Amino acid sequence: MKKGTSTAPRSRLFLGLAWVGAAAALVGFAKTFFLPLLTGAFRAHPAIYAHAALLFGWVAFFLAQALHIHRQRVERHRRLGGAGAALAAGVVVSTIAVATLAARRTAAAGDLAAAQGELLVVQIEMAVFAALVAAALHFRRRPEFHKRLMLLAFIGSLGPAWFRFRHYFPEVGNPLFLYSVLLADSLILVAMLADALRYGRPHRIYVQVGGAMVALHLVEVFAFASSPFRAVAAAVAGPML
Repeated sequence: MKKGTSTAPRSRLFLGLAWVGAAAALVGFAKTFFLPLLTGAFRAHPAIYAHAALLFGWVAFFLAQALHIHRQRVERHRRLGGAGAALAAGVVVSTIAVATLAARRTAAAGDLAAAQGELLVVQIEMAVFAALVAAALHFRRRPEFHKRLMLLAFIGSLGPAWFRFRHYFPEVGNPLFLYSVLLADSLILVAMLADALRYGRPHRIYVQVGGAMVALHLVEVFAFASSPFRAVAAAVAGPML
């Protein structure tokens, strides 16, 4: 087998998932952001515009990096790594800032417990996202680890986009579980199946880290209204409200 032939299926997989994620971001936010923005009907705090630019910039960055690898532009891919780290940091800061604004509105409307819980979920997700990107940078010289960690970070960042699919299907019950967990995390399953078909079993990054992500998402959905979760939310997120 020639040296270059082993990378093509992997690069197609990662590129394909990058396109799926980009499409989910565009479609998911079309009704609540892009279309109102184009018609001049969208008005929001400046932090939300900055957050949108950073988040969609992150999606575009991941897609561009997948394209570079697909086209064997490895050196260009590596040179852009620092920019990706800075972009990811911006995503973390802006996401927490925007979530804090939203949680304060919820608290002002009289639902402090929900506000604290929602903010805690965002804090947890951003901590996981930051850890995945940091780990991917640490393993940048081990591509089998690096690319899978980056893919998991990318998949994790798409949860809000998938959740907004509820605006297209408002009659669907339990949209948080259906879209933010079942649909969003299905990309992890796709990656695991691709590994299993190619190598005989999924890579341990998918099994251990990806599995932990799915478990965490299930806890966030089904334990949200529980007393222990509310207590942690009050202690961790409460001081920011």
